[in-house]
Amino acid sequence: MDDRFSPEPPAVVRLPQYTRADHEEILGPADDPYGIAHVGLSWLPKDIHFGIRAADGRLVAHTGLVPIPLTVGGTDLEAIGVGGVAVAPDRRGTGLAQAVVRAALGHARTLGHRRALLFCHPPLAVLYRRLGFREVAEEVTVEQPEGRLAVMPLRTMWASLAEGAGWPEGPVRLRSLPM
Repeated sequence: MDDRFSPEPPAVVRLPQYTRADHEEILGPADDPYGIAHVGLSWLPKDIHFGIRAADGRLVAHTGLVPIPLTVGGTDLEAIGVGGVAVAPDRRGTGLAQAVVRAALGHARTLGHRRALLFCHPPLAVLYRRLGFREVAEEVTVEQPEGRLAVMPLRTMWASLAEGAGWPEGPVRLRSLPM
């Protein structure tokens, strides 16, 4: 049965882990499926994973979460980093990315996180705006190995996960690898 256009909302499940094999099940064996190798950054692995399986059991969508420390305009904050958002090429445009990210953000709220942060290519910003994310206008720096700082070349977006959780003005420094 072809469940790509099923009227039922996709069932998002918590994954006990997310392996390279899982990643390849969704996106195939490409060396740079996110198109970000050219930015030359090292990335933080995610701690918590959510996925969607097709009726045949194939993993067709994923997103991951990891707590991250950051400083915005001189104010130290904690946020939940959202990353590793992946949808199988044959399932794009069917709402799976929205479903898996919404589920992950809902889980982040239950853990007490007040803000979420993600990095994306500019064309994907419209998807994340629909999920309540807003663009960070200020420069964002991220830590890299050997204590090096790098300017994030991708679009940075944040979302409030709690009543009154705003975003301070000023430059942003992620005090970890990017997620």
